[in-house]
Amino acid sequence: MKFRLLAENLAKLLEYVGIVGLLFMLLVTVVDVIGAKAFLKPLRGGMELVGFGQIVAISCTMAIGLFFNRHISIELLVYRLSGRVQKHINLIVSFLGLILFILLTCYSCAYGLSLKKAGEISSSANIPFYPFAFIIAIGAAAASIYYINDILHYFTGRSPKNESN
Repeated sequence: MKFRLLAENLAKLLEYVGIVGLLFMLLVTVVDVIGAKAFLKPLRGGMELVGFGQIVAISCTMAIGLFFNRHISIELLVYRLSGRVQKHINLIVSFLGLILFILLTCYSCAYGLSLKKAGEISSSANIPFYPFAFIIAIGAAAASIYYINDILHYFTGRSPKNESN
């Protein structure tokens, strides 16, 4: 239970970072539009900044979406199966999700290191790319923690997904 609480608190903290990323996108868009329309001088690198804000907003809110079931779940046929079969299917899906997000974490870290080594920067705003690869890795790691928690709860029998309908 303490593990789930720690994982949820991490997801909530990342959610706030994602909200800041979303607000940053809004601010950049407003400044860019006002600058372009009123002063005929758009914000330099505005599109790049919005893209970086999207990376922060999406990556940092993946885990909270999983914890509070804010993601899309298609259970067209699964809900018709017995509760025991549903539990096993949920376990398989959790393992696959864990593998996916562990791979995303590892490859994002490796990509971030290669970007840092190469010194890649954005063309207009001259912002380095590598921190955003690490932000993706952090968000994916938090999603991995969700799936670890889900698998642990499966084996202890305390997961809401373990209850048959």
